[in-house]
Amino acid sequence: MPFIAPLVLAAAVIQAPTEPKMNDIQVVGTHNSYKQAMSDDVRARITAYSEKLAQALDYAHRPLAQQLDKGARQLEIDVNYDPKGGYYAKGASDAELLKPGFKVLHMAFSDAASSCERLITCLAQIRDWSDAHPDHAPIMLMFNAKEDADLEHGKPAMRFDEKAFDALDREILSVIPRDKLILPDDVQGRYPTLRDAVLAGNWLTLAAARGKIFFALDEHEAKVAIYRGKRKSLEGRVFFVNTDENSPAAAYLTINDPIAEADRIARDVKAGYIVRTRADADTWEARNGTLERLRAALSSGAQYISTDYLWEDARLPGYRVALPEEATVRCNPVRQPTASTRDCGTN
Repeated sequence: MPFIAPLVLAAAVIQAPTEPKMNDIQVVGTHNSYKQAMSDDVRARITAYSEKLAQALDYAHRPLAQQLDKGARQLEIDVNYDPKGGYYAKGASDAELLKPGFKVLHMAFSDAASSCERLITCLAQIRDWSDAHPDHAPIMLMFNAKEDADLEHGKPAMRFDEKAFDALDREILSVIPRDKLILPDDVQGRYPTLRDAVLAGNWLTLAAARGKIFFALDEHEAKVAIYRGKRKSLEGRVFFVNTDENSPAAAYLTINDPIAEADRIARDVKAGYIVRTRADADTWEARNGTLERLRAALSSGAQYISTDYLWEDARLPGYRVALPEEATVRCNPVRQPTASTRDCGTN
């Protein structure tokens, strides 16, 4: 009987559940997370330009730390390039906008009210919250590199070239310590490309990813190409990038419509990619009280589900977004359908 015990032990090891990875969870986050309510003057000017646009922009968020306290594990930041400072300022009273560095503004010359006008301010708030909650699930910071022109007067925004993206990486690294970051290089490891690593399941374990932050650049193909430069994947870069599934840099995907693209989201999540989708857009779901898109997002398997309504808007009662049972984190319904919620933690 000398071999029975080893054989039983081996079987037990094979049958044991695998440790969850950072792409094996599902959480809720917010869209344009820094955005504040429009002033009456701004609302009137945007309404004169487009009543539909003014309605779509009629939402606002609480400070970033409050969102994280509420359970948001994805925040969206829009950055505007401003290396010398003052490009987006309207006068001497705009003290923060006069300082050099990236600015956080939705529509820089109109819908520009922000809870943290400088990127370094936003990042410091997130870093400090993370330091105070070291066991939190990985936080994804999704960025848009904004180049919107003035709606009324046509003043152009500053453009994002490779120099601007290099400066963006540096500014992030000046605020967030390297040991708090999950970078593309950490996932790629020794695999030939980032995509190879993702398809092989080389994301960090959830345990290793706790207390950490990672960045995703949500941009179109041309702008992503500028950020990548001549790199095979994203070697040396801070951001994962939104790209198609066949790219050597494929790891993260923005797929915003969980109804029309439900099959694609489920397929990509099963393959190993991290996906962000939206539970609502342009205030429509809240105004109409419909949960169809939210339900589709929850069942899609997208790891990060973004909303404008982490809290109910008192003007539009009855609509807000949360995971089932008000959880902050749950095991991914596509990747871990039989897992217990406690297997993926509570924060």
